[in-house]
Amino acid sequence: MDLEKLGFSRMTYSEVILTIRLKETVNAAPMGILLNDDEEPRLKVRVYESQRTYEMILNGAGDCVLNITDDPLLFYNAIFRKDEISYIPAESVSSPRICDCKAYVECSINEVVKHGGYVEVFLKPLLINVTRRSVKTFNRAGPAIIEALICYSKLLYFKDADMEEAENLMKRIDIFRDIVYHSTKEETLRKAAARILGKSKELFPEGS
Repeated sequence: MDLEKLGFSRMTYSEVILTIRLKETVNAAPMGILLNDDEEPRLKVRVYESQRTYEMILNGAGDCVLNITDDPLLFYNAIFRKDEISYIPAESVSSPRICDCKAYVECSINEVVKHGGYVEVFLKPLLINVTRRSVKTFNRAGPAIIEALICYSKLLYFKDADMEEAENLMKRIDIFRDIVYHSTKEETLRKAAARILGKSKELFPEGS
């Protein structure tokens, strides 16, 4: 199975949990991954300096694992409850896998480019292991559009029934629009999110 069949894209970030090892230190963190435009497949990830992964990469970590899951609690644990994560050894790299994920992409870290406040890291896939037949990487754009649509449908009622709730729904639609713009460059998805926000604002004529 190739990377695109797993859901990786050049346009839309795939949300995975990246695990990395440096000597005896192991870290897990949610990351947005893009396919890179190279002759041979490569992946790229932007890692910000406030993250532990950033320090581990700059200090010489040479590989990582992209753990593919749609379990929101695994994403939650990777931020707030790291001690709750169970690991198993990878097959081709020193960084471990997270137990019970749907697929794994084991990668070497091929290139690190420093920018102000973050590094852009280029990964070479070494091994892809799919544990379940139906698997795709998670991305935030589609679910954010669905949530915005749900808010819009509620807004049609609350704009006349409860102005405070209507204002809360508008704020959420604005946030979901931002999520789409931050998670994909796909114009059709961006236009959909912008249209939902625009249609929502039309429900409130200026001065009303």
